[in-house]
Formats: sequence, structure tokens, C-alpha cells
Amino acid sequence: MERNIQLNWQLLVEEAVKRRKEQKISQRRLAAIAGISQPTISRFEQQRDDIQLSSAMKILDVLGLIEK
Repeated sequence: MERNIQLNWQLLVEEAVKRRKEQKISQRRLAAIAGISQPTISRFEQQRDDIQLSSAMKILDVLGLIEK
């Protein structure tokens, strides 16, 4: 069974940035918590370059955007 699942990436990234700022977490601190580099956080937030899905998932998890 095939499903047509769409993801609004821009909205998801915007929500992640909003939550990071609301929680007063710097990009550097978020990177340390998530176990990835600060430039990766920057690339994620600016939607400039591709990042690994595993890195994006770590960011979203730390910010409470992944349901467990």
C-alpha cells in the first residue's frame, strides 16, 4: 500500500527555530546537546545546504518535535 505523505519542511524548520529561541538555547548549546556541530545547526536553520536526516532528527528530538 503506497501512501502520499507530504512534509512541510520550511514550517518544521521555522517551528524548530522558534522553539530553540523560546527555550533560550544557543545554536552552540543545541549542537552540544544533540551531539552535532554548530555549523550543522546553522545550515539546518537557514535551509541552505543538505544535512543528514539523522542530524535533523537529533535537532528535532532535542526541541521536542519528535513524538516518542
